[in-house]
Amino acid sequence: MNLEESSARKRIPLAELQRGMYVVELDQPWLKTPFFSHSRHIKNGDDIELLAKHGIREVVIDLERSVDAEMPEPTSELEPIVEKNGSKPESTAATRARLRDERILRPLNHELSVARGIHKEALATVQSVFDGVGRGSRLNSPAAKQTVTDILGSVTRSPEANLLLIQMRRFQNDLFTHAVNVCVLSLVVGTLEGFADEVYELGVGALLHDIGQVRLPRNLLRKNDSFTDQERRLVEQHPALGAAMLEQEESIPTASRRIVMEHHERLNGTGYPQKLGGESISPLSQIVAITDAYDAMIIGRNGILRRPIDVLRQLYLDANAGAFSRDLIEKVIRSLGVYPVGSLVELNTGERGIVLAANRSDTLKPTIRLILSRDGLPLLRGPILSLAEEKSVAIGRQIVRTLDPGKERIDIMSHLTLATGLAG
Repeated sequence: MNLEESSARKRIPLAELQRGMYVVELDQPWLKTPFFSHSRHIKNGDDIELLAKHGIREVVIDLERSVDAEMPEPTSELEPIVEKNGSKPESTAATRARLRDERILRPLNHELSVARGIHKEALATVQSVFDGVGRGSRLNSPAAKQTVTDILGSVTRSPEANLLLIQMRRFQNDLFTHAVNVCVLSLVVGTLEGFADEVYELGVGALLHDIGQVRLPRNLLRKNDSFTDQERRLVEQHPALGAAMLEQEESIPTASRRIVMEHHERLNGTGYPQKLGGESISPLSQIVAITDAYDAMIIGRNGILRRPIDVLRQLYLDANAGAFSRDLIEKVIRSLGVYPVGSLVELNTGERGIVLAANRSDTLKPTIRLILSRDGLPLLRGPILSLAEEKSVAIGRQIVRTLDPGKERIDIMSHLTLATGLAG
């Protein structure tokens, strides 16, 4: 439903905004404003003046959450989830929570085991295919295409399970892992953002986008220092080398070959190897260009690991500079989420949780499972809640930072199980 059509939400000019109204959307993308979240109660005239200062002209307000009085402090207790024990009937709230847990976790749990096998096989296949081409053999296109088919099936069943596996191997930055990651990321975006008719071609191009690198000197690819101008020119030929390999593979779709050739091109003509620009770069190539850059920064292929939120900010800045389509960047953000599935996050309440699913309508408010109370107590199979649907408190829970599960000694996977009796 469109926001303007909702009976609970209304778009108004900034001049009509008043104290007590609850803002849920601004007329500027969140990455272009200094506000970490666009959802907020308006407490006084200073809040309105701050919005005006940053170029906001219209806002969408939630009428149900807008009040005339000062906002009360958030409550300190979660509504408990009560399990059935035969002697005490389950409350309505507990039933809703249990069914929500099952709806979210059952497909994730089921597909995780399937996707793990698919990803393992995909990594082995990519290494075999790439190594074969590196030795001078022809591309094993049937194996590559079957890999894409298998990954696409899994992504269709549960994008979250596939994104979680990428998060779990975040510190693997080899060529083969990167190829599979970019394929998964591209298929998630393509599946969720209306590219269904071309999603297979998108996946094949994404999986093979860096295959030209196997024809480069290995010591060049392993080099940690900056490239010389001559080395950089050589590296920048890998898209053309890859496309040339695929020219003789008639079974590889034309759109996929084009992705291999164009994935380092940029809309403003600053890319390589042909310095194409604008509409001469296909939309599929642009998607892979974004997911390629995203994964390279996430897994630290340049030697520096970055947080997903920092990567997305950088990509958005690149789009503002004309390198990427802003529309496609926003599609990627909606699909992958600012906080990827499997992220360990801390809330403004002091609670901690694990991201289970992105929220495509408000990327800063994913669905999470709480694993630590605001008192610092571990929660065994803690409640699952959507930060976007929080209405039990006047000032909703918000993510304030991401944490390193390794440093916090948190086993992410152990918290992704259903409550007793729901697994299966």
